[in-house]
Amino acid sequence: MTERAFLTLEQRHRQKIRRIILLCVLMFVIFVFGCCLGPYAISLKHVLAALFGGGSAHERMVIYDYRLPRLCLAVLVGIGMGSSGVIMQNLLHNDLASPGTLGVADGSSLFVTLYVALIAKKIDQPVLLPVLALAGGMISSVIIYLLGTKKGKPISSTKLIMTGVAMGACYSAAGTFAMYVLDETQLEFIQRWQSGELWGTEWQYILILAVWLFVFLTVLMYQARTLNVIHLGYETASGLGVNMKASFTFFAFLAVGLSSASVAFGGNFFFLGLIGPHIARRIVGTDTRYLIPAAGIVSAVIIVSANILVENVPVFINIPTGIFVSILAVPYFLYLLVKAR
Repeated sequence: MTERAFLTLEQRHRQKIRRIILLCVLMFVIFVFGCCLGPYAISLKHVLAALFGGGSAHERMVIYDYRLPRLCLAVLVGIGMGSSGVIMQNLLHNDLASPGTLGVADGSSLFVTLYVALIAKKIDQPVLLPVLALAGGMISSVIIYLLGTKKGKPISSTKLIMTGVAMGACYSAAGTFAMYVLDETQLEFIQRWQSGELWGTEWQYILILAVWLFVFLTVLMYQARTLNVIHLGYETASGLGVNMKASFTFFAFLAVGLSSASVAFGGNFFFLGLIGPHIARRIVGTDTRYLIPAAGIVSAVIIVSANILVENVPVFINIPTGIFVSILAVPYFLYLLVKAR
């Protein structure tokens, strides 16, 4: 490799890092802007003071008890769904793959509904939510994989997605049936949660989700190079020494784990796992070492921005954040469908 080529690779690396840093700065600016807005407006100066321990007691209460938890949850949900979308799209070599289109999120949704209906009143343990959501997502994934593949034949991403859509409809129907045993309070919670309501805004929920995502993302980033190889094609990856069966199962588990925890505490944000990676791919390219953090940050920017709008624009108030995200994402989803034809 010539010195010029080496410098070119180094320059590309620095360029991608700079773009990721700029995305982080953008997210921070929008995050702080969200802390300023609300029924009780707080100036930027006072927000920054409150974040670092200053400001009045009332300002600190508004920020730390109401605005900061919701915004932190939005960031974490965006990171989880965006990262999960990258894994699924690279693993299946399909631009339309995501936790929502593959039916994984619907499996998690069903188990969360069953938790609220059957367990929550008897055992109120927040940590059970991501665990049960993960169980639902994993069971859903196994069923979809078994139904969407044939022994001895290559994996068809199109068939998996179609199977996922069908099973997602089945899980949705089962969840709707389970809702009939809910009382009025439980029913309202599930309805808003299924629409994409950022409900887990208590600090204990946020801590659980943060630790969960940290563990899964650390493992994912450590194996990012393997995901890059798989993205080249199953046969190519096998030829380079990748155990495809084990790797497919491993990365599918990571994808389900990331999306399930995000779904459990943040509600259904299906399209984040679809459009976040696509936008990030245009910014930093296809290398998952850069794409995974970029997709997480882009998805976080989308959901935080949507949350600010539904919290402060009168016409959008009381609309679940997920509905607004879907409205923004549907045109892009239709564009991808047309492009894939």
